[in-house]
Amino acid sequence: MTMTPTCKVLHLVGDHEDAGGVLSVIRNLQSACDPSRWRHVVWVNKRYSESRQPSLEYRYSDTVQAESTDHWKLFRQTRPAARELRALCRQEPFDIIHAHSRGTLLVTLWYGFWNRRPLIFTNHNYALRTWLYRWAARHPRMHTVVLTPNMADHYGLDLGQARVHQISACYHDSFLECPLIHRKPDSSKRRLIGVGSVIGWKKWDLVVEALGRLPADLRERVEFDIWGPILQLPEAQAYAERLKNTISDQGLSETVRLRGSTDDVIGKLRQSDLFVLPSTNEPCSVALMEALALGLPVIVSASGGCVDLVSESCGLQFEPDNPDSLAETLRNAVLEPGQFAPPETIRESVRSRSASEVFRLYETLYRNITRDTVT
Repeated sequence: MTMTPTCKVLHLVGDHEDAGGVLSVIRNLQSACDPSRWRHVVWVNKRYSESRQPSLEYRYSDTVQAESTDHWKLFRQTRPAARELRALCRQEPFDIIHAHSRGTLLVTLWYGFWNRRPLIFTNHNYALRTWLYRWAARHPRMHTVVLTPNMADHYGLDLGQARVHQISACYHDSFLECPLIHRKPDSSKRRLIGVGSVIGWKKWDLVVEALGRLPADLRERVEFDIWGPILQLPEAQAYAERLKNTISDQGLSETVRLRGSTDDVIGKLRQSDLFVLPSTNEPCSVALMEALALGLPVIVSASGGCVDLVSESCGLQFEPDNPDSLAETLRNAVLEPGQFAPPETIRESVRSRSASEVFRLYETLYRNITRDTVT
């Protein structure tokens, strides 16, 4: 009996903190594949410390950075990090090199100068400057993955062109096995939930501003809990303090609550009536897909991957960065809770984005690449 050899994938992430996002997607992909056939290894910064489960297998770099607001800092780390990657791959062979962040894209491109082999970059962000990503997509050995059609449009990429693929982020299959949320909201309260790190680009302050613009009698019917960590970054710490001050200034201390991290996302979603995601150009939120997979209706910004993920009747969309538009959307959701589709319909809208379905697409891509490498 011929055994299928194990395919070893090195995911280049470069993070120094276990904050979900890309790492959540990799964990979900790992859970959906046969461990006797697929082995996932994650390349992170040496300062990285795992704080979530299930555990991943790691390799560490002295220099690699996932992201930075300092563009030159990312460019400066490219060459030494690429040398580290080259040394790692000489010591420990990998079948697939798969980059997931802007910093590791640069490292992968540099690494590609030395190694004539196919490479993969999955873009998990909406960048303001798009030229680098378009150039990378034309690289003869680079396969570019975008998460949604809207992301392809943002970068001016044609999903029909060679080596450009659309593969969603994913949520854990267990969400499809959970009972759907069949809620009969108490007319006196609507429980809103947000899930994600407390950091500026998530724009939790936009929800606070919008709630502050609701009439007092309507505002009293809303509770909003934010479940997510305050990252150990100066900008995140400063944002959290501003957010707390805004909540206090708006007189919403009893309405908006920063709950911190949780290991029971399903339980928190089950206690809620609406999921709210205020960020602009959110690429393909895992938390959003988890909420939809449980049958929970959502409120999202009409931008980024949300326009592809949230189908009609499964949620409401508001004008990006517009607190007045969000306030009107919240008012609509509170006053007309029966407008949303049944939870069975909401779940079906994201069934194709479960980890097992998404991994099938990656498996095809990985197999095609390894076949090309052999030939």
